[in-house]
Amino acid sequence: MKVIIIGASGVGYVAAETISDAHDVLVIEIDPDVADSVKNRLNVSVLNEDGTNPRVLEKYINLHHPDVIISTLKRDDSNLYICMLAKRFKPDIKTVASITNPDYVIKTSSEGYEGVDVIISPELITAEKMYRLCALENAIDYESLSAFGLSMAVFEIGQNSYFIGQIVMNTFNLEECSVFAIYRNDELYFQVDTMEIHVGDRICLMGSEEALQKYNDAIGVDVTSRDIVILGGTIVGRNLATLLANDQKKRYIRIVEKRQDYCQDMSRVLNGVVVVNGDFTEPDIQSSENIFRADCLVTVTNQDDTNLLMCMSGQKYNTNKIISRYLKKEYMDIFMFTGLATIIGYDMIVSNEISKCVMSESKVLLRMRDHDELFFIHDVNDRSKLLNKYYGDLIIPDGLRVIAINRGEERIFPAMDTMFLDGDRVIVFTNYASGKGIAKVFGRNAVTES
Repeated sequence: MKVIIIGASGVGYVAAETISDAHDVLVIEIDPDVADSVKNRLNVSVLNEDGTNPRVLEKYINLHHPDVIISTLKRDDSNLYICMLAKRFKPDIKTVASITNPDYVIKTSSEGYEGVDVIISPELITAEKMYRLCALENAIDYESLSAFGLSMAVFEIGQNSYFIGQIVMNTFNLEECSVFAIYRNDELYFQVDTMEIHVGDRICLMGSEEALQKYNDAIGVDVTSRDIVILGGTIVGRNLATLLANDQKKRYIRIVEKRQDYCQDMSRVLNGVVVVNGDFTEPDIQSSENIFRADCLVTVTNQDDTNLLMCMSGQKYNTNKIISRYLKKEYMDIFMFTGLATIIGYDMIVSNEISKCVMSESKVLLRMRDHDELFFIHDVNDRSKLLNKYYGDLIIPDGLRVIAINRGEERIFPAMDTMFLDGDRVIVFTNYASGKGIAKVFGRNAVTES
């Protein structure tokens, strides 16, 4: 597949990095220094030009013949303009726009409006993930597979959990969800149905939002997330506060921001949210607002070092739950080194969204924090080794787990007597670094992009 990416900072760079090994990518970047950096680091073609110039855009669409164009400039209006202009030059091109301000999220072609096929907004996606992690008190990770009506969460088993000592298969209803893996210490286990649950286990579960909430409650909730403090009046912080305030649950939500103009604006638009104007890095504000005594502390500033500092302070004061994001990829290891589990990476958000909208032919749904851990889709047809076979008859090696089947409008979590039928779309989780083990079960080209 041929792809043009407009803009190579932030989203553009991660997008190019994500797909450059599998696709023919041309990056158009106006800043010569950024263009040189991308050229030296990634296996892509780079053009130092203005991607908003209609003549430049038309010329390189005609020369490169792209299947997809992804616009990732800092200005949302420019990204929408580029996508609409690209459709004029090549009507069948797939257009993807990166949007920061939710006011610019317009209706797409799937909703009957020509111009933009896909809109990705890392800020809005981050806010949604943080909202789910606030609501699921035992969850440390969350992903939405909205195209399949399913979600995934990783639940950590605490010392007071009701599940300690229980067998995994006895903790859930297979008709509602599926436990497909467990992280224990530094190991990842796939064949988990008969495992006994231990303190510290991280249980991976897939199901509907209702099933995830039910499982979270069944684990046992020590402290319900009612008092939630958000540090930073960023787009993520504002949208997170809105989601929490609108879900009809009784919560005390505070958002702390030191910029007065931001606070004035938030006070006008945020209902059911207490806006505090102050520098949350100052001990006086931390004490007066009881920041570290909150049921859930969320750091969403645009400064990774500030987020890290506040998280570490929360750990010092034994804050019940801490959720943070990081923007620079290099900070992931630092956050994890501190023991923080509930962190959301900007690079992972962008990478997974780009995979979903660009790599549709590869069937890769999303990746976990470990790059080799991924979810992919296997289509059952006359070339599939699964066709008309029962799940219980499959010989599945360790490192693979069939999680769910999408059959029309039906979602099936396979039991031993479940037969795979023509047209089924099978969701699979694996940590295989190569496709050899996958091919033994599903056939050649089961995952066309590694």
